[in-house]
Amino acid sequence: MVLLASSFDQSKYLSASDLTQEKALRIKSVTVEMVRKGTTQEQKPVVWFTNHKKGLVLNVTNNRTLRGSFGDDMEKWPGKVIVVYPTQTEFGGKPVGALRVRIPPPKQATAGNGQSKSVEKTPPIQEVLPPEPKPSLEDDLDDEIGF
Repeated sequence: MVLLASSFDQSKYLSASDLTQEKALRIKSVTVEMVRKGTTQEQKPVVWFTNHKKGLVLNVTNNRTLRGSFGDDMEKWPGKVIVVYPTQTEFGGKPVGALRVRIPPPKQATAGNGQSKSVEKTPPIQEVLPPEPKPSLEDDLDDEIGF
């Protein structure tokens, strides 16, 4: 077995350098953990995934995005799919790498082979009737009034 010093330098949390492009991830669980922030530690929610070994520590922006889509109860988030993507943000007046989340659009219907199939919505058929002719003034004055 090779003992590598770099293997002890790995974080269990996702960072912007871990992703080069967006990635769809399915939420397995959400925990609350003590996370180092500068020289202090604070409790933060961490989202764990079924298809990635590292968890995502939720900052305020990502927390609000998920809460806005999935609700405030984090115990109901497992099974939901999110997209995590790398971007740039400003921190201390300098651009830094960051991870952001978004909610993917709903899946389209799939064909029998598992491939997604485009489903076009057809607008309902509306019967178009020609407008009724307006009565002429002559027709309007031709009322029979029985006395």
